[in-house]
Amino acid sequence: MRNLINKTSYLLAIFLMLFVLPELALPQVDPLNESIQQQDRVIVIKNDGARFIGFIISRDDREILLETETVGRLFIPLHEIREIRPFSSSSGPGSNLFATRYFLTTNGFSMSKGEKYAMTNYWGPDINFAVADNFTVGAMTSWLAMPLIGTVKFSFKLSENLHASIGGLFGTLSWVDFGYVGALGYGTITIGNSDYNVNLSGGYAGISGEGGAPLLSPAMLLKLGDRAHFVLDSFIYLGEDVRFGIVVPGIRIDRPTKRASFQIGMAGLFVEGEAIPLPIPIMGWFYEL
Repeated sequence: MRNLINKTSYLLAIFLMLFVLPELALPQVDPLNESIQQQDRVIVIKNDGARFIGFIISRDDREILLETETVGRLFIPLHEIREIRPFSSSSGPGSNLFATRYFLTTNGFSMSKGEKYAMTNYWGPDINFAVADNFTVGAMTSWLAMPLIGTVKFSFKLSENLHASIGGLFGTLSWVDFGYVGALGYGTITIGNSDYNVNLSGGYAGISGEGGAPLLSPAMLLKLGDRAHFVLDSFIYLGEDVRFGIVVPGIRIDRPTKRASFQIGMAGLFVEGEAIPLPIPIMGWFYEL
C-alpha cells in the first residue's frame, strides 16, 4: 500500500510539472471570445465582479452592446470586461464559481479553463485552479504546512441537471515526515444546478502503515435569496475499528462585487453513535483569484 501511494504521489508531481505549470505560463485568452456568436446566450464578467446574462447585439474595438435579462440593453467597454463565456445553468450569475464546493467536500460541477479560487479558514488555505474545462488541480494545507495535500478532479456533465466527477487527494505530513503519506480516491453525483443541488460523494482513503476505509459524504446547497445559500455538508468514515462522522449545516453569503463569499456553520461529531456538538463554528472565506 505504501509503495503504491508513493508511486502515485511521484506520478502526480511529474504530471503537475509537465502539464499544469506550462498552462500557468500561457498568455491569457482574449476575453471577448470571438468564437461566441450573437445568437448565443452568454455571461459577461466584469473586472469588478459584476455579471450580466444576455445576448450580444453588437461589438467593436471599444465596447459591446449586450441585451441583458435584468436591465435591458447595456454598453460595456472592453477594458472593463474580464471574460465572456457561453451561459449554462451551472455558470449563472453571482459567485457560482464557489458552488463547486461545500464546507468540506466538492461535487460534480466543473470550472472553466483559467478560473481559480482560494478558500481560507482558521486551520489553513485551499487553492484550486482549472487547468482545462472540466479538469481542476489544487493544493491544501494548514498554516503550519502540515499536512500538504494535492488534489485533482475530472468533471462530467451528464445532462443539464446531472453532473459527476472523479478525483483524488494525495498528501504527506511534509516537513514532519515525508514518508508518512495517504491517498483518497472518490466519485460524486450531483443533481441540480449551482443554486439548488444535492450531492453524494463516495470514496476510499488509505494511509501508509494504517490501512484504509471507505468514506461517504452527502451534501446540498439551497438558494435562500439573492446573496445567500443554505449549505449542508458531511463526512462519514466507515472504518472497521471506529466509525465517525461530521455534519455541518450553515449559511453562505455571496459578495459578487468583491468576487468573494463567506460561510459559517455549526458542526456536530458522531462517534460510535454518540453525538458531540463542536462549540467553535466552522468558517470559510472564498476568494476568486
